[in-house]
Amino acid sequence: MEIIDVAERLEKIIAVYFNGYNYVVDGVELSREDSKIIAFSLIHAYQLTERINSKNLRKQ
Repeated sequence: MEIIDVAERLEKIIAVYFNGYNYVVDGVELSREDSKIIAFSLIHAYQLTERINSKNLRKQ
């Protein structure tokens, strides 16, 4: 799986929270507070993938 694929998947998962929905994990819906924690953790992961991708593009 390429970094671009990971970034696209993260964008879709992050959008769940920002569209006003809670995350559901193994059939259990997380609270709004827990969903917010996950969303911001995913944003951090997304930012890291963007930095890695940017670094790799500069090398080429």
